[in-house]
Amino acid sequence: MALIIAAGTMSSLVAQEYKKVFFKTQTVETNDVKVTIDAAVATARETKFKIKIINKTNDYLIYKPSESVFKIGGKTYNPVEKWVIIRPNDDGSSVLNIPGTEFLVAADYDFVLEGLYRVNINSGGVSSPDFKLPASVNDFKAGNFAVNVVKVKKVTARTDATFKATYNGDKIGIFEPNKIAMKMPDGKEYANYHSDRKPIVFEKGKADDFTVAWKDIPTTSGDMQKDEMTVLWRDAFKEVTPDKMKSQNLTVIFDKETSDLKGK
Repeated sequence: MALIIAAGTMSSLVAQEYKKVFFKTQTVETNDVKVTIDAAVATARETKFKIKIINKTNDYLIYKPSESVFKIGGKTYNPVEKWVIIRPNDDGSSVLNIPGTEFLVAADYDFVLEGLYRVNINSGGVSSPDFKLPASVNDFKAGNFAVNVVKVKKVTARTDATFKATYNGDKIGIFEPNKIAMKMPDGKEYANYHSDRKPIVFEKGKADDFTVAWKDIPTTSGDMQKDEMTVLWRDAFKEVTPDKMKSQNLTVIFDKETSDLKGK
């Protein structure tokens, strides 16, 4: 990924008496992403801006703000905000905030956009044991996923089962609802009713609930209330190594006109 931003000439402005310093909005667009830095301000307590990332790819993007760097007055600072998970052809945003009293200066500063990763989920899944309903056990392992039963409801017309998955690996965990099938006593298989739901992306230590369901299965295949059913996970659980995208140096440019108008 190549992000090119016209940095312009670094300002040689002298500190002025502002209650709030404003900076200019910047946007850059490539074949893969569109990135906008907006609402950048500095006050007596902090400097911050909103970063919005539009994902133009068919892969997931992960933005880890703590890897980005503010370079201000010869010092470096890292934001501490949570990861931003951006689905294919979707967008995500975060407000990056650096607390401190030393930022109320009428001058440009540098921002290193680091920590943007591309994740291709079209890979093989980890080994997952078939799961019986009604449940004979309450938990199981799928690679570095620990999965627990939350609740199960079985009637003739419909079955719903809710699980909680925790990812403990060092890569990126993916759960894809569209991979799951139910095997009935006659051997026929039926797709998860919630197969249209979006995948869940896990960072290390993250836990999330998901529900799988089946409805209106012909009783010739088995009675969902009375008969044993088998959940086939197949490649629903995955571990993926993210590809780190190239870091970029951006200059956050002081907006003198707006600062003079609104900041004094």
